Amino acid sequence: MAFGKWPLRPALGPLLAVGSLVVLTWASYAWVKQRQLDELHRTLDSRAELYAASIGGALNKYEFLPLAVAQSDAVAQLLEQPSADRVTQINAYLVDMNRRAGAFAVYVLDDKGTTLASSNWQDRSSYVGVNYGFRPYFKDAIAGGIGRFYGIGASTFEAGYFISQPVQRNGRIIGIVAAKVNLDWIEQSWRTPGAGEQIWVKDANGVLILATTPAFKFKTLAPLSPAAKNDISAQRQFLQENLPILPHRLRRQFADGASVMTLERPQTGDTPALSGSADYLAVNRALGPLQWQITVLAELDQVDEAARNAAIAAALGWALLLLALMYARQRRRRIADKLNAQQTLARAYEQLEIKVEQRTADLVHANGRLQAEVAERERAEQTLRYAQAELVQSGKLAAIGQMAAGVTHELNQPLAALQTFSDNAKVFLARGRIDDALDNLSTISDLVKRLGYVTSQLKGFARRSDDARKPVSVRQAFAQTMLQIRTRKHSQRLTLHESWLEDDIIVLCNAIGLEQVFTNLITNAMDAVPENEPVQIWFQVRREGDLAVLHITDNGPGIPLASLDKIFDPFYTTKEHGLGLGLSISAGILRAAGSALAVRNRSAQEGGGAQFTITLSCAPGEKNKETEETPDARE
Repeated sequence: MAFGKWPLRPALGPLLAVGSLVVLTWASYAWVKQRQLDELHRTLDSRAELYAASIGGALNKYEFLPLAVAQSDAVAQLLEQPSADRVTQINAYLVDMNRRAGAFAVYVLDDKGTTLASSNWQDRSSYVGVNYGFRPYFKDAIAGGIGRFYGIGASTFEAGYFISQPVQRNGRIIGIVAAKVNLDWIEQSWRTPGAGEQIWVKDANGVLILATTPAFKFKTLAPLSPAAKNDISAQRQFLQENLPILPHRLRRQFADGASVMTLERPQTGDTPALSGSADYLAVNRALGPLQWQITVLAELDQVDEAARNAAIAAALGWALLLLALMYARQRRRRIADKLNAQQTLARAYEQLEIKVEQRTADLVHANGRLQAEVAERERAEQTLRYAQAELVQSGKLAAIGQMAAGVTHELNQPLAALQTFSDNAKVFLARGRIDDALDNLSTISDLVKRLGYVTSQLKGFARRSDDARKPVSVRQAFAQTMLQIRTRKHSQRLTLHESWLEDDIIVLCNAIGLEQVFTNLITNAMDAVPENEPVQIWFQVRREGDLAVLHITDNGPGIPLASLDKIFDPFYTTKEHGLGLGLSISAGILRAAGSALAVRNRSAQEGGGAQFTITLSCAPGEKNKETEETPDARE
């Protein structure tokens, strides 16, 4: 047995050293790569959110153009009784509208899909006289809906985004108004010099319709289904494009839809040719309402390089440590040999030499241990400094992301209302209704003040707002809020039940901030009710001593019990595409005013739904009237 084990003992040490070196190198590589990949994933996720918001805002900008033209009586007269004079008049009108809006073209089609008038009537590729009845945007609008479609123009052979609205008179649809928007400028904005990421947008069928790299456009990542091919062919969406599959290889799929894939790397320069391949991290975000999807991709070269550097550093560190151990072992052997030689040569001084050597050995061991402790402390301090630097950087990125997402969330609704009121003001001015136009301009001024308040909240990072507790009328703030809510899409579904006291209540809060709280609560209630059901909202005001208590109740499904304790946390949302900032910002506004915001789910006996309660301090000097409990408006 001893003979069998003896050959293994000399080889055991090197085997353990090599094995530990391999394990340490692999673990360092895998850990650093996963950490870098997670950091890149978070960065791309934020950028994809910003890109999706910018594209959505750009498309929404043109939603009101066909709607405004469809309201024109002159357009309706042209559709009911076409004539050469009316065609000339509407052509000039569309040219002026298109010049103001900045779209590619605006045109009017009859109920058969034939273009009667167009803003490009003087161009060689004029739409006038061309039938577009096969296009989905015509079919959707003639059926009474809003048409949205992306494709290559059958007349201009240029790709664009089409929006259409029906023209209704006396309860029937007599034609449609369509607008085409060129999205090439979005791609140009992505192609900034030195940009290290790829961006593309896929339509509902998976066809790449926008891309940073021109060679990627009108390709797919997977074979199209027979139904999709038939729809694309029938709609002539991409004309003669054969829609080939983009060469790629999927390497890893994440739970949130992100993936790692191998793509041909775009060649730098003016030529669209591709050369070489690289691994990319791809993060997706949905774009409504056409079920588009935006993808942001970044190369993993820096991730792999950081992982390789970490593995090399770990291997070198382990090699240096192993050399140090070998040196220490060799040194101990030399000392032992020297001691043995001295003991052999000087038997007479054996005891003395033994003591001296023992003391020397102890000192050497203590010195080695002290050096090891010093080296360990230096490594620990270096690791701590690196972790602190990473923590500071992560905090900066988180703060920037929260501010950007908050501003984006809070500016969307006022900007949409500004668009509506400005378009209405132009119509009123064109019709000579000066008073109505002035009312709209006054409302626009109030909205601009609200935008200024929203952006001024960024100062809250440094100091507290001075106007957080100013006297404000609850009735006036609620009226301003409903004026904006009525401009929202599908606002006709809303039925409002108001219960007010005889006298108006003046509370301490920021006026625009209180409107912002009302807007967030009412729009959340509208979003909670399914689109095919009417929205019922009950607004009740009562007085309790020096406090004003406001109840906002809806007929929605209520808030999940698991979300009640977290509903006011930043970035927590129960919506599929929400940012999770509305209720957090509302609670912050009320806290700054010394007030509170609470929520509960009503029981089935009470009628169900969610009920938000706002408790505000009344302004000094308000009469403290004893008011009876106002019955529930729905009873």
